[in-house]
Amino acid sequence: MSKLYLSFLGTSDYLPCTYEHQAERIENVRFVQEATIRMNCMGWSEKDWVIIFTTRKADTCNWQDNGHKDRKTGENTTVAGLETCIKNSNGNFTYEQVLIPDGKNEKEIWDIFIQVFDSIQQQDEVIFDITHGFRSIPMLAIVVLNYAKIMKQATLKGIYYGALEALGSPAEVREMPLEKRIVPVLDLTSFDQLMEWSVATDRFIEAGDAAQISKIAQNSANLILSQTNGSDLQQRSIVRLAKDLDQFTKALSACRGQEISPVVKNLKQSLENCTKLTFDISLNIPLKTIISKIEGQISQFPGHFIKDGIQAARWCLEHNLIQQSYTILQETLITYFVYKIGENPEDFKNKNRDLANQAANILEKNTPYENWKKEAKEHPAVIEKYTHFYQTQPELVEIYHNLTGYRNDINHAGYNGNPMSAKKFNSKISKFLEIVEKAIKETC
Repeated sequence: MSKLYLSFLGTSDYLPCTYEHQAERIENVRFVQEATIRMNCMGWSEKDWVIIFTTRKADTCNWQDNGHKDRKTGENTTVAGLETCIKNSNGNFTYEQVLIPDGKNEKEIWDIFIQVFDSIQQQDEVIFDITHGFRSIPMLAIVVLNYAKIMKQATLKGIYYGALEALGSPAEVREMPLEKRIVPVLDLTSFDQLMEWSVATDRFIEAGDAAQISKIAQNSANLILSQTNGSDLQQRSIVRLAKDLDQFTKALSACRGQEISPVVKNLKQSLENCTKLTFDISLNIPLKTIISKIEGQISQFPGHFIKDGIQAARWCLEHNLIQQSYTILQETLITYFVYKIGENPEDFKNKNRDLANQAANILEKNTPYENWKKEAKEHPAVIEKYTHFYQTQPELVEIYHNLTGYRNDINHAGYNGNPMSAKKFNSKISKFLEIVEKAIKETC
């Protein structure tokens, strides 16, 4: 893992300027790269790299010394090229020039993509100056960096752009005295973070996986923490949201039925807390979007432990967690059965849930008393309450029995005499959910 600075060098005859980022100024330099290198790379070691990509023309004009002619006399000017400027910076990093094509067609752009990607090593921490280069270069930089994040676990530490145009047209800037040429260096890293938020949000919405959102939220909270010495309400709110969102998705993916309503309640509170705060614009925009998306899904949980269980099964189905959907739906039905006869669904000592299952089997098979299991024989009055209630809900009991078979089929990976095809599991559970949702709505 190394630190890596990347930039493209253009061909223009650049003017000496002062480059300014936040409170730091680099005065009287021709190349924005010299400024951003001095701003970011001076504490680096020889294992860290500065790589400058140049076309052959940029090499002649600006990498090497004396690459331009005086506009008035036509004679070569005596100016240092970027290589000399980098040498004179006295940085301890290693630097390299890489020749690239002009990028005037699709093939050349792909060639540039490959060269930039190949320059990034596993787990590099990357700073990218995108000020110069062909018009496609800024977009290319964002794409290759995000590709490298996935393929090489690279980390983006900064994207910088020297906004010379903020001073006026090139002709106007040329007429300015040096002390007036103060060029703002823009930090565009937040736009890359916005892309990360977008990808993570899509992953949550489509797959129900909050791991990436939680990671980004935690990183954002750490940044706020570093800026406020750990006392900021914003930081605490984001940390809480990240934790509750992660707990919510883990509870559903691991079928933690008793945790569903509590984690939903906590997540709703965390979302509400975040909506009351105003964050920096680079965080406020993605947070508002993701909060809106999450609220749209979490609002479907009404706050009743049985209805929350049914909605959890629905949520799992919508996020292709089919096995979890079957498991949660059947266990929620048991909860419903126990609740409706006036017993405690979470009283495991008295085996209320086991008795609900045994009663369903007794009713289905018309099992005589002498063949009942021990627990059922010990609680005949409870069995009678169950069977009486089941007779009023035959459709739900039939679904309960069907779910048992389908759960066994899934849990045993189809290793049975008559496995169901994978595509049928979705349609079956969807139909069951429609029936159960209607019945629960009418009786809870």
